Amino acid sequence: MTDVAIPSQLHRAEFMRLSGLLVPAELAADMLVTWDANESGLAVEELVNYMSDHHTPLLRADRAVVLELADAVDVSERAVPALRWCPDLESEDVWWHEIEGMPRASAVAGELAKEIAPGHILHGSLLTPWLECGACDDVLVRLDDEIARTGRTPYQVAVVHLGWSRQAETPPWPTTFVFDQVLDALDRLESCFRGTAVTEAPRI
Repeated sequence: MTDVAIPSQLHRAEFMRLSGLLVPAELAADMLVTWDANESGLAVEELVNYMSDHHTPLLRADRAVVLELADAVDVSERAVPALRWCPDLESEDVWWHEIEGMPRASAVAGELAKEIAPGHILHGSLLTPWLECGACDDVLVRLDDEIARTGRTPYQVAVVHLGWSRQAETPPWPTTFVFDQVLDALDRLESCFRGTAVTEAPRI
């Protein structure tokens, strides 16, 4: 891969600062080696992908610098959607937070098992609670089907509006929206903050 744009020394310094702050030291060093091998676009993609995968919270100033770096090395098209997975540290509204692997995920999984009855779109599916809305009872779950776990197909995800009734609901409740694209699911998870709604639930 050869970069079309030639980043400046200032860009390199900002890249060093951000990677040193946001990723483990060994990985940051590897990213800098990639940058110095005239693969700055690849280095910025690695940084953005790491932050996206780990939902790294960002200050707005740092987010702006990351986007400036991405623009300088012609990877903005991939960086912009990836950074949506990085919460804004200065936002007064907590749109969502990660719960996978945390005690809260067990409580959500238990409620899903109680509320989802035969006839529901998700009944019988292996579900992993992943994200939870900070303002309502919506949760984003991953459908861990066998084919997706082999890596041959992407995971499907669903946003489920739990009622916390602690009992089986009558399908189609709890209200559920299934997505093939995780960014579409994130749009749905954030919809209560924007006052928007999806009128029809996509089907598997």
